[in-house]
Amino acid sequence: MDAAGLQRGRLTGLTLKGEDLIDAGQVAQQISLDDAREDRLVAEAAVDPVCDKFGPRVIGPAAVFRRTS
Repeated sequence: MDAAGLQRGRLTGLTLKGEDLIDAGQVAQQISLDDAREDRLVAEAAVDPVCDKFGPRVIGPAAVFRRTS
């Protein structure tokens, strides 16, 4: 941008081209540009073994565990 004499620029689009892709099960780690999604994927990997061992209802949204008086 400096060479063009521009003071600012705006990115209006982003294109990603995938070539020679392999199955997701064959990669060591899936990457993402979304931090919130990454956090959910990490949490999901921790929750799945617990649900497999103790059942699907052992972990749920926090609202489910509200105390009732």
